[in-house]
Amino acid sequence: MSVMLFFIAGSASIVPAVYAELFPTKIRTVGVGVPYSICVAVFGGTAPYLQTWLGSIGQANMFNVYAVILLAIGIAFAFMIPETKGKDLTH
Repeated sequence: MSVMLFFIAGSASIVPAVYAELFPTKIRTVGVGVPYSICVAVFGGTAPYLQTWLGSIGQANMFNVYAVILLAIGIAFAFMIPETKGKDLTH
């Protein structure tokens, strides 16, 4: 679990910069804030409850599977993000 958290923390450190490059200047705040808040609420906000519930039914290791699946989805989407090098980001 500690190794997984290490990689999650490493990727999370660059997320604000990457998100900022994806949206035009006029909607950048909303474009970054709304999806981020929804994801934190849905996945981060429910994670402790999910882990507690899985532990109570004897499936505590399934939470690790859940976390690895979400990490794999995140990595897959990271490779799909368009390159912005050399592009005007003020559009």
